[in-house]
Amino acid sequence: MRTVQLEIKRRDGSVKSRLLRRDGLIPAIFYGQGESEISVQVNAREFDRSGLGSKGAHLIRFNSADSSLNESIVLIKESQHHPVTGLTLHVDFLRVDMATPIIANVTLSFTGKSVGVVNGGILQPVVREVEVKALPADLPESIEVDVSGLDIHDVLHIEDLVVGEGVEMLFTDNFTVVTVTPPIAEEVVEEEEEE
Repeated sequence: MRTVQLEIKRRDGSVKSRLLRRDGLIPAIFYGQGESEISVQVNAREFDRSGLGSKGAHLIRFNSADSSLNESIVLIKESQHHPVTGLTLHVDFLRVDMATPIIANVTLSFTGKSVGVVNGGILQPVVREVEVKALPADLPESIEVDVSGLDIHDVLHIEDLVVGEGVEMLFTDNFTVVTVTPPIAEEVVEEEEEE
């Protein structure tokens, strides 16, 4: 997994979040590993340009004039987005220890064109991310799911996914990840013929 460099500053907690956002900043919190919580802010344009506004796991190294922040390695634990514009409104940064495994959600990337879709079916992802446990350096940014072998009514379960060395998927049930459903138009035609 690549590490993204991000400029970060300590924030005055008395300044309202909406004023920060108006000035092109994202209010955030930095916490973890028994350390006290620190209110921080990050430039919204730099955050989006770094690809951090998109889904997926990213290791981030802070650059800051503040010694308590500088060189810290973090993951985005949670981010809040505007329901209409999609702009990032708030971020929770979780401090990580590179020698300790962590649990994170990793995005699924569906690749290939399935046989079922070529035959008129519809690819239906059931989940878009899965929970994994790994050392921070071993966390994949995404997990590739090849759907090219799926025909209509075929299903891929979480046990069918292939992950890298040192990555453990966390699940209790072997749930469905993606399926190919028959085309809706065919079902309507069949029902009409039966009548």
